[in-house]
Amino acid sequence: MGDQKALAMAFVLAAIALSCQTSQRIAGQAQRMLRPPGEKLEALPERVAEEYGCDRVARPFLRLERSEIVPARVAAGDAVNHRMVYALCAARPTDVVRGALETRILHEGRTLGRDRDLGYELKPGRWVVDATVEIPSAAQDGIYAIEVVFESQSVRFRDEKSFAVAGSRVP
Repeated sequence: MGDQKALAMAFVLAAIALSCQTSQRIAGQAQRMLRPPGEKLEALPERVAEEYGCDRVARPFLRLERSEIVPARVAAGDAVNHRMVYALCAARPTDVVRGALETRILHEGRTLGRDRDLGYELKPGRWVVDATVEIPSAAQDGIYAIEVVFESQSVRFRDEKSFAVAGSRVP
């Protein structure tokens, strides 16, 4: 009798855990779909200049405020959203900073894919930049990362975020 209760409790806990994982995946995919690729202005240059005291620092001044991947766990054949949010105080309110932006997909120490834009423009103000990354259906299980590197004469940054891939689609 005690074994049956323990077995039933284990089954209930396993079902709850599976339900939570499925809910998290669904929520992550829904959030990803609400982030179409592209750039969006979130704050004008004057607001960013006030927040960071840009009149007291050397310009251009760049702060990578946030970088994230949604969902953090994805099935092979699905997609993830990579979002970065940056704030830029340029020398003048309408100046841009041009440079090379390279995005790489990494797995087990190898570069699986690369995109390079030699004329990428960082714009003054706060910008939200979303990109969708498709995961091949043949992708191996494991931990992957998206690495972003920007280099210009006056500004540089590097960021890397990881995510997990499961070998088969999750229902």
